[in-house]
Amino acid sequence: MAKKITKPILKYYLGFITKLVLLINRPVVIAVAGSINKPFVKQQLKEVLQENKQSVRANPKNFNTEIGLPLAVMNLPSGYNSYKNWLPAVLEAPKRIFEKDFPKFLVLSFGTSDPGDTSYLLKIVKPSILVITDISQRYIEGFRDMDQLSKEYELLCKNIKRNGFAIVNFDNPRVRQICETSKVKCISFGGDENCDWQILKIEKVIDGQEVSYKHNNKTYTKKQKLFGKHHAQALTVREIMANDVQGE
Repeated sequence: MAKKITKPILKYYLGFITKLVLLINRPVVIAVAGSINKPFVKQQLKEVLQENKQSVRANPKNFNTEIGLPLAVMNLPSGYNSYKNWLPAVLEAPKRIFEKDFPKFLVLSFGTSDPGDTSYLLKIVKPSILVITDISQRYIEGFRDMDQLSKEYELLCKNIKRNGFAIVNFDNPRVRQICETSKVKCISFGGDENCDWQILKIEKVIDGQEVSYKHNNKTYTKKQKLFGKHHAQALTVREIMANDVQGE
């Protein structure tokens, strides 16, 4: 009974403080959403922003839900299942409103396991940039069908801030459909020749893989130590963000 009472109070308390933190500090929020590949994309985005001398914070572990996301924004620890361990976060949260050197960028993974999750998170955080990595049946347990799940991502697209944009995986038909019916600017990546950033080839080498892609009729090759198509896609998202940051 105590947990049922305490959790909603904690959720709304942290959500309210987080909205004040974002209102005062006004960071550029990059939301990373999708059924797979979020951790790798999030890490690549964080790294490329740091390499371009931008201050950035990303949510640790799986801090991407109604309570975890506010903790990530404010860089606070979780108390997990211990009421006593939540006290430091509760007391520290108001101090984050006027935090010195608040980062310019927040790279935040958005979790969606049930209908309405996205709607609640958007009441707290409005992204300027959205990345959709994929939409698959991996986390469909809480949804009636794939159409209901896709609505969560449509909602994200509709709530991107003015002059913002989405980076989307055109290899996924549902992601492509969301982009084609959305009014927001979409930058596409994938194997299709119509993509803004087309992945041409993924080739294994001794210590990793080389990824070749085309953008604006120019071909580039990048090397990474990790293997697999999902890592190649994460690398491409990184290059898209690097191009945007360097073009500021």
